[in-house]
Amino acid sequence: MLRTSLAVSLALILAAPACDNKPKVDPAAQAEELKRDLSNAMARVKDEKYEEAEAMLNRVLAAEPENALALAAMGRVRLGTKKYPEALGLLERAAQKLPDDVGIQASLGEAYTKLDRPADAATAYAAAFKGEPANGNYGLLQGQALRKVKQLDKAEEVLREVAKTDAQTEFVYTELGDVLREEGKLDESLKSYMKALIEHPGDKSAHAGAAEVYALQGNHRKAIDEYSTYIRMDCCSDFSNKTAKPRIAELQAAAAAAPPATP
Repeated sequence: MLRTSLAVSLALILAAPACDNKPKVDPAAQAEELKRDLSNAMARVKDEKYEEAEAMLNRVLAAEPENALALAAMGRVRLGTKKYPEALGLLERAAQKLPDDVGIQASLGEAYTKLDRPADAATAYAAAFKGEPANGNYGLLQGQALRKVKQLDKAEEVLREVAKTDAQTEFVYTELGDVLREEGKLDESLKSYMKALIEHPGDKSAHAGAAEVYALQGNHRKAIDEYSTYIRMDCCSDFSNKTAKPRIAELQAAAAAAPPATP
């Protein structure tokens, strides 16, 4: 009888399911925690606390490897730590999932710029500017990228649009002046530089641009004056020492060699 009881007890034990000591995960609570991690990580990225952000994003991406916002935020981390190829890969994946996200397109444009791919940067910034046309900085960056690939007519069009919709965008008139100068539209270029100095009197680059227009027009004295103003505003920069000062010496030599003006 005892043997029978033991046999029955053993059979019941063996038949019983194994005890699972792991705590059950509440999917809703886990989702909320990941959402909180992502939000906190994005705030850390904004504050340039990249190490803290990366730890949080690793948790999110471990659970959701294709989370577009997490991929984009990790791309920003890689941009901030100057790991540009890694940043580009992450941001391209994010952009495939959220092609209309303005922030992702702007970050993608920055990654392309860092990797010296201005044509791709122009495309990304164009998407960002289209998505947020009131933000002139996106149009400015698009125009700069277009200028690098010598699409000057398109760059002029974009920069004029920025000047019309967001005239307070810093450097837009200077950048437009540079494009017009490269197109050979010297009078329009000079007007754009003067407009830059009205809107932003501290924009020393406008003085350098105006100096080059005057030089192309053969007005050496005004060109020297503009470069001299630049140097007074920024006496010791690389541009002052390596470009502005040598250009003044060249212009002084050219002025000395020029025939005297006819009375």
